Amino acid sequence: MPRYFFNLRFGQRVLSDEEGVELSDRAAARDEALAVVQDLANPEVEGARRRWASWFIEVADERGGFFRAPIGHPALEIVPPDRHALGGAVPKITPVRAESALSEDAPTRSRTAEVVRQIAALRRRREELLKENHQLRSELLSLCLASEGLRVRSKHLVSLAQGPRGGASLAASEMTPTR
Repeated sequence: MPRYFFNLRFGQRVLSDEEGVELSDRAAARDEALAVVQDLANPEVEGARRRWASWFIEVADERGGFFRAPIGHPALEIVPPDRHALGGAVPKITPVRAESALSEDAPTRSRTAEVVRQIAALRRRREELLKENHQLRSELLSLCLASEGLRVRSKHLVSLAQGPRGGASLAASEMTPTR
């Protein structure tokens, strides 16, 4: 079965489908693209049509691109000035093979992949630091509570040791050790 690639385009920005999907033929790929457009521009989801305004879905196979559809609101494209002029030449459209498109973008994708890996590593490190921070805060709180308890007990012992001068007197039962 042939493999079809569903790329998203917004002006010069392209989100390439690097894996693709195996489908029976181009008609099935076109139908799949139209189903994706319906899902992305779902009128029941508030703001979906505006969110995808001026985006296109482009379908390509091993022979190149063959289908393109707008997503969301009707899209505006930049058209060369001579495109609609009387007697203007129709620009030659050359299909791009999926493999060549992938190889041309390889340095960009590898940089993007490296940035994504770095971001993921930073997120993992941040999660580790947050867990460590939480643990340290818990330990610090325990130490603060323990030291507060020690402070209260020592203040009480000091007041007992000062005797009547400190305002507290020791009862006889407190002075004799219990057995």
